[in-house]
Amino acid sequence: MQAQFFSSPHWRQSGAMFGMDARIALIIAAILTAAGGYAYMSRIESAKTEQAEAQSQMLVQAVGRYYAEISTAKLPDTLDEVLASSILTDPTIKTDPWGKPWEYSRTSAQVQYEGAPMTLQLAAVWSRGKNGVNDSSALISDADFAQWAPGKDDLGTKYTSRDIELKRSSNRRAQAEQILEAFNTYSDNGYLEAQAVCEGTEPPEWCGLGTEQSYSQFNYYPRTDADGTANVVYYTDRVKAKATYASGQLADMEQLMVDLGLPASFARDDWGNVLMINPNSSGRTN
Repeated sequence: MQAQFFSSPHWRQSGAMFGMDARIALIIAAILTAAGGYAYMSRIESAKTEQAEAQSQMLVQAVGRYYAEISTAKLPDTLDEVLASSILTDPTIKTDPWGKPWEYSRTSAQVQYEGAPMTLQLAAVWSRGKNGVNDSSALISDADFAQWAPGKDDLGTKYTSRDIELKRSSNRRAQAEQILEAFNTYSDNGYLEAQAVCEGTEPPEWCGLGTEQSYSQFNYYPRTDADGTANVVYYTDRVKAKATYASGQLADMEQLMVDLGLPASFARDDWGNVLMINPNSSGRTN
């Protein structure tokens, strides 16, 4: 009976079905495993893509901070200057999520703002993406910046210093107004001081009463070497014997600001330019 049982067609058929079911199960398991692995790798690449986009934003913000706080006159020549500064402290951002160096390009544009020339700093920071190939163009001109976008699988961000320039221009105008007001106050005080002396009972010789160079014709602003006009008499020079300030020289301009009752920092604008003053010009605010 045992031999007949094992040789019966029913058992042979059942064994064949079992073997086929097992093979199908293995195939399905392999497919599911492959699909799961693909999904897992896709999630990894998606996470790297999101990280690259976020890091490119961080880098252009750091470039802007470096320009505003450290270099002031122009954008850094390379990202290494920014990465080596104290602005970025995360060492993992030195390369993109695929372990490749970041791409960086910069240029500038000359524009007019409220009738005055302004230089905009322009840049782009991007990752080469998964394929590791630089598919994006460098910035040669402002026209390149206007149409720039990451190529193929590259990921990146553009930067413009527009907001910084507008803020700096606003600061410059505000400081110029304060400096001019301080100059006028200095001049008025000097004139009142001279008037009190010269209209007293015994006016000194320097008052020049009755001559073309009487005290009322003096220039009462602080004197700088930018004034090359002949025959100008400065009260600070003739009467006070104060030294002439060197226009455009940082130490002298800082001292002049202090003498006017202003912060010494007013001697330099936010672009790093040192103040230049001609006290005998109709365009004193320039």
